[in-house]
Amino acid sequence: MATAAALQNIAGISSQILDKITHEDFHNVHTGAGLQIGPNGLRALKKIGGEELMQKCIDSGTVLKGNSMLFPGMPEPMLIPDSAEEDTGLPQVFVRWGVLRKMLADQLSPSFVCTGTGGDICGYMVNEDGSIKLATSKDDDSIIHDEANLIVSAEGISSTFRYLVNSNNEMINHNEDKASLIEKYVKDTGRINIKAIVPRDLDESFLPGYTYAWFAPDGGIACFAGPAGCGHTYWAISVADVVDKENGVSSQFLSEVDINDFSAIKSTLLSKLRGLDAAACQFAIDLVDESVPDRMYISRSKEAIDIGPSLQKDGKVVLVGDSAHAMSGSYGQNPNFALEDAAVLACCLRDNHSVQSALESYSEQRVSRCKEMQQRSAERSAKAMKGEQVEDVSKWIFQWDIN
Repeated sequence: MATAAALQNIAGISSQILDKITHEDFHNVHTGAGLQIGPNGLRALKKIGGEELMQKCIDSGTVLKGNSMLFPGMPEPMLIPDSAEEDTGLPQVFVRWGVLRKMLADQLSPSFVCTGTGGDICGYMVNEDGSIKLATSKDDDSIIHDEANLIVSAEGISSTFRYLVNSNNEMINHNEDKASLIEKYVKDTGRINIKAIVPRDLDESFLPGYTYAWFAPDGGIACFAGPAGCGHTYWAISVADVVDKENGVSSQFLSEVDINDFSAIKSTLLSKLRGLDAAACQFAIDLVDESVPDRMYISRSKEAIDIGPSLQKDGKVVLVGDSAHAMSGSYGQNPNFALEDAAVLACCLRDNHSVQSALESYSEQRVSRCKEMQQRSAERSAKAMKGEQVEDVSKWIFQWDIN
């Protein structure tokens, strides 16, 4: 959505969005959990939709004042004030995912979005005139969508087009295992994440504008919560796989639960948290207990093994968001970097003499920044789970600007 809005508003380029979810789900503001937008993400939003879009995001979320972290063995939480607004003039904001998506959708004509399609794309074909058609995995080898001159892959971590870019292919054949080819470029970090939004504010025992994090002594469970706009609170629970010390076999949390049975997932998660017998994570138990099961978001924690060396192929395909650089979520930068991608890509297409040179410029800029972010984020995540002091690299993150 951000890329389509940026292409339209910055470069004057129209696009068509293919989304496999239903029309109803696409317009549901309760879909998904939340995201943290920092000064870099806000600057990107300003470039995409002007001051009005940036301010609307700020007004729709909660301006963060700090983070309260309780590590194993610590009698009192570590309070870390958020200095983003003081340092940069722009705050960090936590906003609901569905709300931000609607803001971006409102930038576009409804005809730009085709729902209920795109889930079976296996590649693309280049016509004699250089235009492109998308190909599906159906046996009749049917081609969907009209001709275009650029494919923007925003499919997330399980991106078909990341594989095609990295392997220099145009198609995954019917007799190939698509899932295994895609996963070849992805690393599972051994955790499952469950998130949701609860329609209430945190009570008065919580500092206004603060996010909260609690870590189990063995690092196996991490609980997070915080304000997500007036009348809304987010929570997120990360549960590590358990490795048998004798045989080295891992067992995944929820592996014996139907991943589509959200009531069973909620019940299993509550049992897990209550079994910890830890008063410090009661805030998380209360929030999970109040959650509507089918509004919970569940995903494995995965990262791209490598970023680049290129995020584009032949001037025909370009990767944005998690398709380009899925990384550890420990700094909460995946959505911010996706917004940066959108703004940079649109500016490159506006300012270069050809699509090929524009994509090369975009790729060069984004690979270098994302590689460094991936490294720093992975290091921070590993240290946090061990209860070790983590480096503050927020100033490096937030100093980004489109110029």
